Amino acid sequence: MDESTQKQDTKDSPTSGYCSWHQRIVDSVRRIQLTEAGSGGKIHYACRHCVRIFKLTPYEGQ
Repeated sequence: MDESTQKQDTKDSPTSGYCSWHQRIVDSVRRIQLTEAGSGGKIHYACRHCVRIFKLTPYEGQ
């Protein structure tokens, strides 16, 4: 019997796209939760390096 223990949900999985912090296309970005008043309601994405360097909080981590 083949049973998988990993969740197959890819809704918020990292994907290639534009990093809003270093302003380049990268292989893997994550949606970022912004709480600043000036964020304008835009959706921002960051690569894993910018998440670590700038101590950003991925949206799915809330």
